[in-house]
Amino acid sequence: MFSFSPAALAEQGDDSALFQLRAQHSYNAVFGLPAVAARPVQTSETQISIEHSNQFVGGESGDESLILDGESSELVVRHRQRLSACWQIETHIPFISHGGGEFDRAIDDWHQFFGLPDADRQSVDFHQINYRYQNSSGNAPTVTAPQSGIGDIQVSVQRSLRCFATADTTGAEPTVRLGVKLPSGNPSELRGSGKTDVFADIQSPVWRISERWHLGANFGILLLGNSERLGIQRQSAAYATGGVLFRLSHRYRIIAQLDWHTPFYRSALTELGNDTVSLSVGARILLPSNQSIELSISEDLAVDTAPDIVARLAWIYRP
Repeated sequence: MFSFSPAALAEQGDDSALFQLRAQHSYNAVFGLPAVAARPVQTSETQISIEHSNQFVGGESGDESLILDGESSELVVRHRQRLSACWQIETHIPFISHGGGEFDRAIDDWHQFFGLPDADRQSVDFHQINYRYQNSSGNAPTVTAPQSGIGDIQVSVQRSLRCFATADTTGAEPTVRLGVKLPSGNPSELRGSGKTDVFADIQSPVWRISERWHLGANFGILLLGNSERLGIQRQSAAYATGGVLFRLSHRYRIIAQLDWHTPFYRSALTELGNDTVSLSVGARILLPSNQSIELSISEDLAVDTAPDIVARLAWIYRP
């Protein structure tokens, strides 16, 4: 049995069981659903990550129709700064690109080989982009040509609840976070919703089962600004993340993470109106000079509610 007492908790951010990823399809990604907060740092942290997703989903129900056929990349620059023993601030600046992509055939072959559902990919041309939603009011943005630019910037503040402030990344305490997503991205190109969103969440300590096995969890609420171009949206959503880490060696950690959120839309379509569940598996590699690398692959566990495949690569530096 393991204990939830501080003595049984990990105290290194490198041993956090959670990745900072989003893994959303393009009509969900316009909202301010945040990646989980990283553990507190002694001074500052800079993270540069890229997430690349391949999307092929679609359907019809009543007056609604949806097609998401393409690939999207999100390059994110995050910087966190410790303000005091208890507080830190983070900025999140994304650069988003939508295009036809190059991996349609490889992913179709993957699904065929393992007998996974692939939404009949082979029935349409590979390497095209077509992000389109229509209903009786026809009010959603459509993307049928490659485009790129800045997305919606996020700013958040985070507080360590018990405020031990003992190590570089104090894992032995829960944290709370309050943040805002600003409408800096172009909603016509699916780089934002055009409105301000607000989120609040709480994250567990890094629970240590043993020297090798660690757990972590996060739960939050997102309040959505009312975007006129997304008229079927809801006003709020709940989200949660759970992760498990296995410490393979001093330098290598293996992480499995489950992400969930309630739907952002009032829709009869699975892709928009159902809860989203995705599973991510990857590794964290510690490097010299206070650096680390993270690599992960995500799959839509609740089929069609997230991209088929999301690959993430991140570089983290804590001076």
